[in-house]
Amino acid sequence: MSNDEPDYLKAIRRAQERKKGPLPRAGADVPKEAPLSPIEREALRWAREVAGQEVRPGPTLRGAKCAFLSQPKTYDGKAPILLDGVASREALLNKYEAATSFGDKVLGCYDLVGSRPLNVETKDGKTSFVPGAVRQIAKSMTPEQMIRKAAQEAEQLAKTRKPDDRMGRGGGRGGGGGGGNRGR
Repeated sequence: MSNDEPDYLKAIRRAQERKKGPLPRAGADVPKEAPLSPIEREALRWAREVAGQEVRPGPTLRGAKCAFLSQPKTYDGKAPILLDGVASREALLNKYEAATSFGDKVLGCYDLVGSRPLNVETKDGKTSFVPGAVRQIAKSMTPEQMIRKAAQEAEQLAKTRKPDDRMGRGGGRGGGGGGGNRGR
């Protein structure tokens, strides 16, 4: 900005810069609106199996390496079950110890990188995680695979469809099957 600009132009520029806000940081930040990855969806599926009811995925789940399933302690006892993500097993251990010391109900831990639940084991006052069985993650299909699968399903439907269904009779409004304004 030059010094010979009127004050009102300077004020407008400052307001525009304030509206822009800080520039987004480069790195592993994932927007909150981004859909969950297949690994994160599998962790959420595991959490629902363990909890037996609805689980809320936390915003920290996206891009995390481990997940922590807990129900915070509340006065009325109606806290939601949350699935939060953490960056490492060390952070998971810290979160586990903090939650148990506060009296939160810890339902489980999950390793997103290894796609397996983690069982908590305490020996001689030292807490550690023992990996459970690996869970299978559904692999996404390529567009070509989707087209081939749809063609196979359509072919199978054509073979099993009744002859009356192919003609398209009896459908639509009024059940007449024809169109137009006949008889009116």
